[in-house]
Amino acid sequence: MSDASSPPPPQPTVQQTFAAYSGPPLDTIRSIVSTQFQVRDAFLDPNGVPTFLVNADATKDKFMHLVEQLRPEGLIAAIRGTADTLTIKVFQKPQVKQSRRTINLGLFLATVVSVTVAGYFLWTGGLGPQTLQAQYNEIILPGASPYLEAGVFAAGLLAIIGLHEFGHKAATVVHGLDASFPYFIPGPPPIGTFGALISLKGPPTNRDQLFDLGLSGPVVGFIVTMVVGTISMLFGPALTPAKLSQLTTWDSTCSTYLQVTSCFSNVSFPAQPLILVLLSNLTGFINPNVIYDQQLFFAAQIGALLTFLNIVPAWQLDGGHISRAVFGPGGHRIATVIGLGLLLISGFWAFAILVLVMMSFTRRGFAGVEPLDDVSPVSNSRKILYLVGIAMLVLTFARSPI
Repeated sequence: MSDASSPPPPQPTVQQTFAAYSGPPLDTIRSIVSTQFQVRDAFLDPNGVPTFLVNADATKDKFMHLVEQLRPEGLIAAIRGTADTLTIKVFQKPQVKQSRRTINLGLFLATVVSVTVAGYFLWTGGLGPQTLQAQYNEIILPGASPYLEAGVFAAGLLAIIGLHEFGHKAATVVHGLDASFPYFIPGPPPIGTFGALISLKGPPTNRDQLFDLGLSGPVVGFIVTMVVGTISMLFGPALTPAKLSQLTTWDSTCSTYLQVTSCFSNVSFPAQPLILVLLSNLTGFINPNVIYDQQLFFAAQIGALLTFLNIVPAWQLDGGHISRAVFGPGGHRIATVIGLGLLLISGFWAFAILVLVMMSFTRRGFAGVEPLDDVSPVSNSRKILYLVGIAMLVLTFARSPI
């Protein structure tokens, strides 16, 4: 979901294949469709799929009712078209295998272990000279347990990733869609995970549902990232005069060893995402004499990165879903080009290449997830909420560290 050292974006995947039709006869299906739409014509297409030409009335609610009526028959419908005539096709609903929750649980436990190992790696100097890291740790938290600090990092990061995915899961529950529980993906230090995903076992009914599926995860993840970041800034070790003197001496030694101006860095944009810069300024007024909890702060940095990479308006990323819902297929293609350009400009070229490779593997190119009802526009309230997605994109943007 980012460059080589960052986890791939958590996102719902969609299985959108339909089985060969072997359901009730055409007249029976026509009688069901007629309860919601004025049918102009009904026939079997060359593939034997029941097809209905209907008047282009207000379709969103009618089509949702039709989908519910077809569900007991094991059928699913799709509606397309323009002008005054729309086409409804009725398909056999594909058989979906039941999720094996033992796999979800096993992957989650493995990720807990891998993220905790990453937290230990960070605390004990995995990203720099171990002696300097040990000296720094002894100054800010004398006698701190590396295992406890590893657990703090794991708790912060897993809260962000896990609740992001459960945001998606909550949207599927609200809309009555069948989806798996999150699949966590363990990874190596310094992050310890490649993210998580849920599997959506059927297409969303309309663009409203597609929008909600795309926005729900990033919004929840963004909120949890702010909470984790705020805790790291407000409840870190107290900065006493004695610690300040020791840190000044340590910084002199560290900067000489590494041949840099200072081993301390300010929380400033664009090296850090704007949301963390704003939180830093706010918490600095509330409680200025605090040393940031480095484990939780790094978890918040990763959370902001995850949100940014997810909300980029490209392909089938979360930002791509909401762009597809708002702008339709044509606008989605333009948004994807813009999103890929943004990734390249910001230095996340490896992730941009990964997205392009995945687009080619799916053999659908720029195409996003298609709802069953791709005729009805997204609601006006969701068009306004699209600005929330843009705001999150801006607030979590930061220059690639590599």
